[in-house]
Amino acid sequence: MSAAAPGRSRGYLAALVAVWTVPSLAFLLLVHLIYGAYKIDVPPPMSGDARAAVVARLRAAFEGRPDDDASADPVLARRLDHQGPVIVQVWLDGAMKGRVDGYGPTVRDAVASAAGLLQQHPGLQGLTAEDRTRARLKVDVVVGRGPLERRFPLLEHVPIHPGIDGIGVAVVDDGEFLLLPDELILLNVLTKKRPFPTIPDFALGLDEQKTEQTLARRAGIGGRDWKATWQARPRRYFRFRTDSFVERPVDARGDGPPLPLLRGVPPGPEPTKANLRAAALAGARFLVAHMQPNGRYLYQTDLSTGNQAGGGYSIPRHAGTTYFLAEIYRITKEEFLREPIERAFDHLRELIDAGGCQGTLPDGEAYECVIDRGQKTADLGSSALTVVALAEYQRATGDARYEPMARRLAAWILMLQRPDGSWRHRYDVPSQTPDDKSQLLYYSGEAALAMARMYTVTGEDRYARSAERGLDWLVGWYDFFAGGFLYGEEHWTCIASEAIWPAVKKAKYLDFCDGYARFLRNQQAEPGDFPSQPDLAGAYNVTPFVMPNNTPAGSRTEATISTYLLGVHHGRPDAETLHQILAAARYNLRQQIRPDSDYDVSPRADGLGGMPGSPIDRTVRIDYVQHVCSSLIRASELIDE
Repeated sequence: MSAAAPGRSRGYLAALVAVWTVPSLAFLLLVHLIYGAYKIDVPPPMSGDARAAVVARLRAAFEGRPDDDASADPVLARRLDHQGPVIVQVWLDGAMKGRVDGYGPTVRDAVASAAGLLQQHPGLQGLTAEDRTRARLKVDVVVGRGPLERRFPLLEHVPIHPGIDGIGVAVVDDGEFLLLPDELILLNVLTKKRPFPTIPDFALGLDEQKTEQTLARRAGIGGRDWKATWQARPRRYFRFRTDSFVERPVDARGDGPPLPLLRGVPPGPEPTKANLRAAALAGARFLVAHMQPNGRYLYQTDLSTGNQAGGGYSIPRHAGTTYFLAEIYRITKEEFLREPIERAFDHLRELIDAGGCQGTLPDGEAYECVIDRGQKTADLGSSALTVVALAEYQRATGDARYEPMARRLAAWILMLQRPDGSWRHRYDVPSQTPDDKSQLLYYSGEAALAMARMYTVTGEDRYARSAERGLDWLVGWYDFFAGGFLYGEEHWTCIASEAIWPAVKKAKYLDFCDGYARFLRNQQAEPGDFPSQPDLAGAYNVTPFVMPNNTPAGSRTEATISTYLLGVHHGRPDAETLHQILAAARYNLRQQIRPDSDYDVSPRADGLGGMPGSPIDRTVRIDYVQHVCSSLIRASELIDE
């Protein structure tokens, strides 16, 4: 018996080791096989000199000038698998006027082929000399290819790196047809599958039908029966990578070589005080340009077409956007901001008067709330952020004309606060009844900030105590085992925690926000985390296959700025948090639409200063600009040049 026990023990250990290691080894083997089968090897990107040499030859051809191709850059002699191609697009006033695909055994040969095709392109013949000068040449050198997996359903959600891989098809007897990585972005075919219906932001995959239909049209196949005709053609799909770059705007061409592109976007400026301030003001100008005469914003803009999205309008986002304009006016005193802010307030005043959410409390104090046209239910966030905006304007100007309005809104917010500090989030206006069940993201933190800002402009203790009770409840909610490891969206909580200083100096607010900042930092991509996607550094992301939204890099940075300042107040400034702030700012500066990145933006979009939804989303919504540019202007105050 005793002799058998060691054998059973060794067998048990062997089984245990097998259970834990065999699946892991199998998984590693699978990853190795997939990586080897699908990885696309690409050479180092072209140097600035090589980019300049390529574009010089193409521009000479485009303008009808002779070119002796004197450049001896060794990159131009580099051989191209599958003969490239080198793809050249001509962009003018946000529209692509023509495209050519030049093939050749080397970069030099493919560029020469593309140059000849540019001179013959029928769509370019009508361009004037001035048009040709202003136009920007965009170049994509196809530098690597790999298979496009279409056999296994499990892999259909991650067929390509969004915005990094292009898709091509080789059709027997007809040649090949390619959709560039940024063409797939402009076609809006990326991240169209949602494997988890309850998490709509988790989107993967490809709109395969629209992609195939576009490729079929490139091959000359259209009409109602395109699918049957297309499927009858022998064809092979593939992925490819490009070395991509674009000319600078005409007035900046002497500043350096053509700009390298990743996902169609050039590198951004560094987060210096001047650059942060300029970017925030550009965002403010975008918002002012997208405000209607009645004070209501053009809510969402498609950068490619300039079309304005229909559908719903968000009053909390209207108020939050106006808060940002008041905030940047307080910091910069740029006079162009003042009238639009007041116009946005006038619209909120009209909504209050028309909405019927007004009355008198038992103690005789008047209250009111903001409700949008045709609605019967008022949301806490609409009134809370309106108070924040009104108070910020008063801080900026010293003008107290909106204070009575802010007080009535604040009275309604106080009415919705429970004895434990929490808030009711919805209110039925016809019956004057709070909803005790609905709980929505952000609203409690926004209400706490509203109370903190009311204390700032009035000095009344009741507002400070309301903010304190609200923050105690928000922070105390996390007082359980996993509370320090998991967090919701608590950026307003941390903004309010700093805003109420020094009236409330509780160390637990700093401890909570420090923990929240660390939690977010674990989701923030560092340089080198995604080697083929360096543009994601600084964003908040969990996988390179799911594109980060740009708004969190703004709203979470607002929170980390407040956390850093709260640390300064307590004598505990945190260098890691400051690094986190600047990393996100660097990411956001790249994403914002600038003169060097607007070559594919429709003039109708008036896109300068806009913030797209993500690296692969070409829509701008007012709150995208609000959160990002608020973080940029506040970050500028942390930097000493």
